[in-house]
Amino acid sequence: MQQDPYPLYAQARAEEPIFFSEDLGMWVATRHADVTAILRDTDRFSSRLTTVSVKEPPPEVVAVMRRGFPRTGSIIHLDPPEHTSVRRSMNAAFTPQRIASLEGAITSLANQLVDSFEATGRTELIARFCGPLPVAVIGDILGVSRADVGKFGQWADDAARLLMSGQLPTHEWVSAAESVVAMQHYLADLISARTSTQADDLLTTLIQTATAPSGQLDMAKAVSYATAFVFAGHKTTTDLLGNALRLLLLHPEQLAALVRDPSLAAAAVEETLRRDCPVPGTARVANVDVKIGDVTIPKDARILVLLGSANHDESVFEDPSRFDLGRAGSGEHLGFGRGVHFCLGAPLARLQGRVALSVLTQRLPGLRLADERPVTFWQVTMFRGPVSLEVAWDVKK
Repeated sequence: MQQDPYPLYAQARAEEPIFFSEDLGMWVATRHADVTAILRDTDRFSSRLTTVSVKEPPPEVVAVMRRGFPRTGSIIHLDPPEHTSVRRSMNAAFTPQRIASLEGAITSLANQLVDSFEATGRTELIARFCGPLPVAVIGDILGVSRADVGKFGQWADDAARLLMSGQLPTHEWVSAAESVVAMQHYLADLISARTSTQADDLLTTLIQTATAPSGQLDMAKAVSYATAFVFAGHKTTTDLLGNALRLLLLHPEQLAALVRDPSLAAAAVEETLRRDCPVPGTARVANVDVKIGDVTIPKDARILVLLGSANHDESVFEDPSRFDLGRAGSGEHLGFGRGVHFCLGAPLARLQGRVALSVLTQRLPGLRLADERPVTFWQVTMFRGPVSLEVAWDVKK
């Protein structure tokens, strides 16, 4: 399923587009029209805190998490009108002008990372490039020192591993929980220091958001917001870059087109978001009994909304399995969601993707997969990205 979920998605869309999964304890929506309607309907479908975990954490994990801050829910778990006010305040950190101003720094960072391995002719790109780039970018935006940025990559990976709860042995589950708690306390210290020395950055915006409307800082809320941005800013962008590079390397004619015309990097990002989006699903809760087609979803039922399936809906995308940088209409993809919860960091992710693909494909001639074995993916329902990506290229002499 993790290696290639798309045949099952296609079967569901054709035979039972809304179905109940006994394993997940959730309803599942697979068609583009239904997924879009659910995402836009905040009256009947709530984003309140919910997970896709099917296994309760053991006492050892619960004990570790109690040493951290309670989960208050990030912006993605808020409904209007609270979501509206929080989103409005956070938008200030993601204006088009502010995102555009980061391009020079991101380009410089991408080139520095390539400098560190260009002469070797071979490397593992997830660890050497796809992970370090976005974690450094989100660290800079939050005001984290470069000396500490490396910690965030591991912490974010461990936060993702917590979502594998049903598959992890207890000792690994405990270790992942300890990482998350360490990240929470680091962010709490950063937030405490910043309250007296505010700056024009994302962390200050998060503090101001977590302080309104009472005027008193809600530290648990501030830590929750910051944790969500570290996780989303690192993990999903890492997976976006990994998925894009894998698809390009598996389709040499598309890679060659990008090498000839670097301006196609933006199209490569969009087609990757459609063909193999890093967040294949998101959860909602029914506020009332809702009928979709012939199926009635009862009040308080959880719904897994499959963005990855919607992006392969044959009624919207012709030959959806094809990876094509020249595809018309790829902008209809749901890789960043839809409606009020459309990804706040989408402009930043797009910028990083465009820069990263341009730098790699222009600086590493003859870029190719160095391992004939199939690429393996993270074993997490809600995220999709390669665990590793061994590549080789022609070294200039």
